[in-house]
Amino acid sequence: MAGIKLQTFRALRERNFRLFFVGQVLSVSGTWAQRVAQAWLAYRLTHSSLYLGYVTFAASAPAFLLTPIAGLLADRVERRRILVWAQFFAMLQAVALAIATLSGAITANWLLLLSLVLGIVNAFENPTRQSFYTEMVETEDLSNAIALNASLVNAARVIGPAVAGGLVALWGEGICFAINAASFLAVIVALLMMKVKPVAKVSGRGKNWKMLREGFTFVRGTPMLAAMLFNFGIFNLAGSPYQTLLPILAAERLLTGPAGLGWLVSASGIGAIASSLVLASRLNTRGLPMASFIASALAGVALVVLGFSRSLALSLVMMLIVGAGYSTTLAATQTMMQTWVQEVMRGRVMSFYSLIFLGVPPIGSLIAGIAAARFHATVTVAIGGLLCVAGALYCARSEGTTAGS
Repeated sequence: MAGIKLQTFRALRERNFRLFFVGQVLSVSGTWAQRVAQAWLAYRLTHSSLYLGYVTFAASAPAFLLTPIAGLLADRVERRRILVWAQFFAMLQAVALAIATLSGAITANWLLLLSLVLGIVNAFENPTRQSFYTEMVETEDLSNAIALNASLVNAARVIGPAVAGGLVALWGEGICFAINAASFLAVIVALLMMKVKPVAKVSGRGKNWKMLREGFTFVRGTPMLAAMLFNFGIFNLAGSPYQTLLPILAAERLLTGPAGLGWLVSASGIGAIASSLVLASRLNTRGLPMASFIASALAGVALVVLGFSRSLALSLVMMLIVGAGYSTTLAATQTMMQTWVQEVMRGRVMSFYSLIFLGVPPIGSLIAGIAAARFHATVTVAIGGLLCVAGALYCARSEGTTAGS
């Protein structure tokens, strides 16, 4: 048992990853506090569910235009430097939001603008961070480091909203923004304390478009990676919008109210943490593509059941499966991309992952909101689950994927 535990946390043997992990614990917790407070602030200022959608979209839309450019930048410039500057600008955004809110000067338009600023920062930070793992850990610990980071993010998703809710109730939204601003200092210090190994960088002026195409050509020419990205994209487009519609299911199908909604969200987070730790205990990537397709299919089935369920107990079990399925799909896709890509184009290739992770869910939520208004949330969630199943089965049957895995 002790050996299994040590194996599960083996990436923490690396000093650089320990620094990164501690910084992430504080930063991700602050990020979740800000997300919850920002959503509450948006609704308090406007009392408009549509404006909530605008704020969410503003924080994600830049990913579509900027992540490919950010990926190229990560292949040309020292990644740690990009990350330090990204954390610095994210800290400034949180400081501005905290000052404006605590002073009472915040308006709906300023909130929307600051959300857009954060979206631009995240568009550069995410693909750079995804490609930075190989500079922190050895190749054999790469998949473990990714899985451990996923478990950290999912744990924050369970704890963060509850803590932020209490802080907002006691002192208002501004305190959450101030805490988030302070949390970025931990990441900046951790990054500066690291001793990273040098990696090859691409060079050449006037070749940016050609180099951007190289990343796309690599993914398209690697059937296993293309299939996993397609599956991940379908899940983010059709499956992840259940989070937007969950309050409706809790209120109208399960008749539970806010408390039941909190349990459902927590169940999803617990499932995600459990699956992340299982992935962290793996010693290699053998069978990981098929595991991601199976996880997506099972999560899709769970979404269908969730959509029509009238039992809180059954819905909680389904949420466990959905959370585990999404976490497995996310971590497996990232791990295989990191494992197969060449170092000189790691940033460009990982930018496609970041584009899907950041940019696709808001579009899915928008489509789901329109569909739910016409067909009801029950049918919308169920159809999304069926699309997840169909996408996973299509990828699993792909001859190229079978050969690659």
